Amino acid sequence: MWKAVMTLILLSLGMPMATPPSTPTGERIRVLLSYQFGNLGFSDLYFFPALELQSLHVDFVVRSGSDLGHLSYSFAELPRRTVRFTVKDGKLVAQNATRSFDLGAVAVLEPLLPEDDEKIRYKLLSTKRGAVNPEYPGKLVLSIQEGKIAVVNDVSMESYLARVIPSEMPDTFHPEALKAQAVAARTYALARILAPPDQNRWKAYGADVDDSVNEQVYNNTPTVASTDAAVRATEGLVLLLGGVPITTNYFSTSPGFSANIEEVWPEKAPVPYLISRPQSDPVAAAPQNEAEWLAFFKNWNSTGFFDKESSLFRWKVTMSREELEAIFSKSLPERLKAFPEYTQTLEGLAPDTPNFSIGTLRELRVTKRAAGGYVVGLEVVGSNGRWQIRRESQVRFLLRPSKAYSGKDADIVLERINGRKTANFSSLPSAAFSWEEERDTAGNLLRLTIWGGGFGHGVGMSQFGADGLGKLGRSFEQILAHFYPGTELKKLR
Repeated sequence: MWKAVMTLILLSLGMPMATPPSTPTGERIRVLLSYQFGNLGFSDLYFFPALELQSLHVDFVVRSGSDLGHLSYSFAELPRRTVRFTVKDGKLVAQNATRSFDLGAVAVLEPLLPEDDEKIRYKLLSTKRGAVNPEYPGKLVLSIQEGKIAVVNDVSMESYLARVIPSEMPDTFHPEALKAQAVAARTYALARILAPPDQNRWKAYGADVDDSVNEQVYNNTPTVASTDAAVRATEGLVLLLGGVPITTNYFSTSPGFSANIEEVWPEKAPVPYLISRPQSDPVAAAPQNEAEWLAFFKNWNSTGFFDKESSLFRWKVTMSREELEAIFSKSLPERLKAFPEYTQTLEGLAPDTPNFSIGTLRELRVTKRAAGGYVVGLEVVGSNGRWQIRRESQVRFLLRPSKAYSGKDADIVLERINGRKTANFSSLPSAAFSWEEERDTAGNLLRLTIWGGGFGHGVGMSQFGADGLGKLGRSFEQILAHFYPGTELKKLR
């Protein structure tokens, strides 16, 4: 059983066995639900000003109190009846069609009968996923945060995974790739459950993960038969190293190589299974210098590469010097504010200078390229100074190919290997790229064409690569062994 195995894992980590009733055992996971998405502050993203919902299929009850350890019955509600929760005078208040109920600081909504945990669906009327109101099984835990309502979905692990897999991987992928994704997602979730509060910020809100790309996307896409089958076929299977769940990072598309975790995220320690590996058969030799990397990214012959069916296996985008000057003059101050430790002024104007501008763009320089071709250090040289950006995500969000940053009327168009063109990407698809310069007879920069490959950070399992391996006849066990070498696949119940 999960509980017995979790006890062994906790002992191996030197963590106490005794846990309060609210602490998850591994059979369930707690997900902080987002109120909305976008470039917003934490409170606006996660906390509901008010929460309206209906139960579908079965009755539910509400218990409330000062905290999760002191709950008492408040009321019950029938299916399809709308209940509205608000905060008043530091306490939750619930109102249905006929009555108002004064609650405590915490409320738990759960099916009237415990056996209906998988059958119940709470339809949240206060938020949407796409064009629909999302529905959740299990329990909902409401608490007051900053005068608003935090909503945590307490749900069984397998039910959680049934809503993660179609949200994270196309349901049309090969069945073995879907199984590999199910194991990776289950292992990731278990590792987050076990993570102590100082390594998991969601614990402060009574959760183990959130429902966004910060962790694993949850319930953005309805469940489908193919992904449900992958979850059932791999039930209880996780990847371990030394008896402890590994960190199963994954991403969309590799450019032909994956990346080392410590190079992509400098704050992370190296681990033996999250390493740069070729993603092709026969194995491609890694380029050794900038000229070879440019030739590699300009080669749009995808034969032999596991990720070849991704439209973003190769891509390119051309931007004029004027567009780049406008983009950098906006994105450098953003990067300094977001990650000051990875943004350095080498000379000249600091990006937090009022009305900052890089002046005339003279050149870009790669200061560090990680294994697999990912640029993790980039220098911008302008007439007003020199600036260095480090970290994979920083580089991608520095080079935003979007007219929202260029200030021009014309779209900036990114072309994919399949000929599809996408206007105004919010960031570069990946940090695996090189570029060609076009200059006038006086040597002044006119424009850059960025040639790149892949989509995502490059660490761990490439999802399109997993699909490619499945189509080559590899089992999900072999796919996982390829992307997380040296780990052990084990059934925990």
